[in-house]
Amino acid sequence: MEVEDEGRSGEESESESEYEEYTDSEDEMEPCLKPVFIRKKDRVTVQEREAEALKQKELEQEAKRMAEERRKYTLKIVEEETKKELEENKRSLAALDALNTDDENDEEEYEAWKVRELKRIKRDREDREALEKEKAEIERMRNLTEEERRAELQANGKVITNKAVKGKYKFLQKYYHRGAFFMDEDEEVYKRDFSAPTLEDHFNKTILPKVMQVENFGRSGRTKYTHLVDQDNTSFDSAWGQESAQNTKFFKQKAAGVRDVFERPSAKKRKTT
Repeated sequence: MEVEDEGRSGEESESESEYEEYTDSEDEMEPCLKPVFIRKKDRVTVQEREAEALKQKELEQEAKRMAEERRKYTLKIVEEETKKELEENKRSLAALDALNTDDENDEEEYEAWKVRELKRIKRDREDREALEKEKAEIERMRNLTEEERRAELQANGKVITNKAVKGKYKFLQKYYHRGAFFMDEDEEVYKRDFSAPTLEDHFNKTILPKVMQVENFGRSGRTKYTHLVDQDNTSFDSAWGQESAQNTKFFKQKAAGVRDVFERPSAKKRKTT
């Protein structure tokens, strides 16, 4: 019996040592966090955490209260606008009810409508006839030969409506285009002289110094030149500018761009003798 007790006690001690080794190995497997020092002013205590939560709750309640006030204000505005629309509709209905149409003459209104409808039909028919006439004239001109077309244009010149009078411009006077719209309408306002000076163009700019005789003087967008004639350096008294038989023969036979006969350029080179 004593031998059996000793055997049992030995087995229990061995199992206890194995359990202790197993638990120690499990403790060693758990990760150990590195201790980090936190300054006192950066530490969050329980009281501070509770105060922060209370402050956040108050902010949420304030936001809810503001949202509720905005909703009530919006509903009030919508209600006022609805009342205004209802009152306006009531006034409109009252005005329509007060309108008396019993004294109107339907026969006169019908006759006036017939006149307007006839005028519209007539106007549409005239527009169609004018369009067909224009198409026929274009087709006729296309079928003519070159000589017949030239003779036709010379015999029937184009009639220019509101022909502009070519006036004389002053030195450095601004040019204004009179426009291209509505020129087919014969109106007195389109026949005015558009070359007349305006504003600062009434001033005689020829008496200004030479350096100031440019457009937009003193500005970044000023011009360098006044007009092309001022920059023309053509020498009219040169030998090639004289009207002589030799110069005439040269211009007609050899000069480029001024000969009477224009030869069509070709890919083949001409033979030179």
